[in-house]
Amino acid sequence: MTPRLRPLLPIAATAALALVLAPPATAGARAVIRLAPACYQSGQTGSLTGKGFKPKASWTAKLSGTRTLGTGHTDAQGRIHARFTAPRYHGTNGTRQLTLSVTDGPHVASARFTMTPLSATFAPKTGNPATLRVRWRVLGMTPGHGVYVHYITPDGGFRMTLRIGTAHGGCGTLKTGAIALFPFAYTYGLWNLQVDASLHFSLATLPRVTVPFQIRKP
Repeated sequence: MTPRLRPLLPIAATAALALVLAPPATAGARAVIRLAPACYQSGQTGSLTGKGFKPKASWTAKLSGTRTLGTGHTDAQGRIHARFTAPRYHGTNGTRQLTLSVTDGPHVASARFTMTPLSATFAPKTGNPATLRVRWRVLGMTPGHGVYVHYITPDGGFRMTLRIGTAHGGCGTLKTGAIALFPFAYTYGLWNLQVDASLHFSLATLPRVTVPFQIRKP
């Protein structure tokens, strides 16, 4: 008796049915989001990406779980690709960590980010300019770039540029050791020290911080 071969069509049909009934790849997956960069100044923009959400679903982003920052829709794979705009930050002397949460209803994911001011200060602020040595503290400059002080004379002219170090970390932080505040012969009057990340001086450079320093006649 010749053995009979089973038809393959029912098997293929069963496999196709299984594929139709199978849940989306994102079902059961842990939702995650990511912000890039991880540190922002007020109003600075970055990217928000995420995965593991419901496909083609509405999502809402909130700050610390309460204040709505934005909304959008996931793609067919349950992913998020959106622009993130940082909230306003009123701090002036240090950084602060905040939490962004995104939900589509059944899924919630969160990520922490840091807010920083753009600031440049030095201490001590008083002393004999001829011998005064100060320690600079800078926040909010471009990470990995040099930090420069451009000296603007009391009559508005440009005197010189001094590199004081390199900004480090996600928030572009620099803390220097003691260095001479005026490494050159100065004149009396109100000096403006422009701090930025450009080797070449320009009043149009952004971001920048201007620190005034008055030198009075003895």
